[in-house]
Amino acid sequence: MCGEPRCAQAGSFLAVLFAMLMGYTFSIMGRVCAVTGQRSHKDCAKEVSGPLLGEAMALTLLVKTVFTCLAFAIVIGESFSRILHYCGFTGAMATTQAALLLICVFVLVPLCLQRELSVLAYTSMIGCLGQVWVVFTMHIRYMDGSYRPGGRFYDQVAPKDQPDFSDGVIYWKTSAATFVLLGSLATAFIAHYNAPKYYAQLQDATPAKFTKVVCGAFAFATIIYFWIMAVGYLTFGSAAEGLILNNYSEQDGLVTTARFAISFAVVFAFPLGFTGLRDATMSTFNISQDRFRTVTFLLLAIIITAACFFHDLGLANSLGGAILGALITMIFPALLLYGARDSVEISRLEGQVGGGLVLTLGFILLLFGSSIVVIAKFYPEVLAG
Repeated sequence: MCGEPRCAQAGSFLAVLFAMLMGYTFSIMGRVCAVTGQRSHKDCAKEVSGPLLGEAMALTLLVKTVFTCLAFAIVIGESFSRILHYCGFTGAMATTQAALLLICVFVLVPLCLQRELSVLAYTSMIGCLGQVWVVFTMHIRYMDGSYRPGGRFYDQVAPKDQPDFSDGVIYWKTSAATFVLLGSLATAFIAHYNAPKYYAQLQDATPAKFTKVVCGAFAFATIIYFWIMAVGYLTFGSAAEGLILNNYSEQDGLVTTARFAISFAVVFAFPLGFTGLRDATMSTFNISQDRFRTVTFLLLAIIITAACFFHDLGLANSLGGAILGALITMIFPALLLYGARDSVEISRLEGQVGGGLVLTLGFILLLFGSSIVVIAKFYPEVLAG
């Protein structure tokens, strides 16, 4: 849930552009599936380009979905831990590690053992409604001024989380640090690892129908992201955290309901990302479907263990998005688009011009974005200067 200051400075414009670009590259995957008749990134790439691109895509998807699942797990642990604190629990049982382990055993394991994404359709809808409730909650707290100096919750949050508008409200500003936002947006709009499966399981699937579904989904996501970025920044300024709900008091009952909502949203979204991770793992290492359960439990153990010790959501999103997100959301789709040119669904002009443009943008994000993310994290004074 992005609330970083960079998101409000130039975020609205960039979010819209990224949504359009990500939606386009997502739809490319469905069109390539229609052209090749394949149902995985690896097989599609082999059909239009050869085995080298197929193996590269499978391996990259594997690593990126590790970042995605790690980010989900961090949010789950942090959110449920704060909920437990609000309910009066203390000690070891209220830690992020304990909360995450409990949710994993009783919720994530059963959901992740599902083989068909259609089973998760209703839980995903609950997750979407949860995100809408989070936005309404944040807007209410912005309007009532509870977190402004003198507000009812101002003194209940840590000094680092209190609103900071020492530089005023900056509505538009771009700098080298904007690439950090680009990396986060690459992660925010990424669902590409499951694109072939979405196309394969779409009822009466055609490229045109798939594109319409993609447009609606990405438009909804854009509205939610823009709203959260704007309200988060206008409430906390430069103190806004990457996981924006961490800025709010643990004693705020209304925000606690939002933590419940986003926790359930992420819990129900986790299996979607995990499905991509499991599919990429089994595809990369040519693992038989007979090992489905074994792979599921092994990968869950790795992700949950990592999330127990790593808590920097902003770094996981930005770095994973800048490096791997650029490959998955732009570079690989551009190569597939170029490889499938002259087909029924993709013209030579689109394959060459569209593919070349997306490929260029992908390499810019990959090279500059990853460098800026690392500098912003470990050497912020360089960007400040």
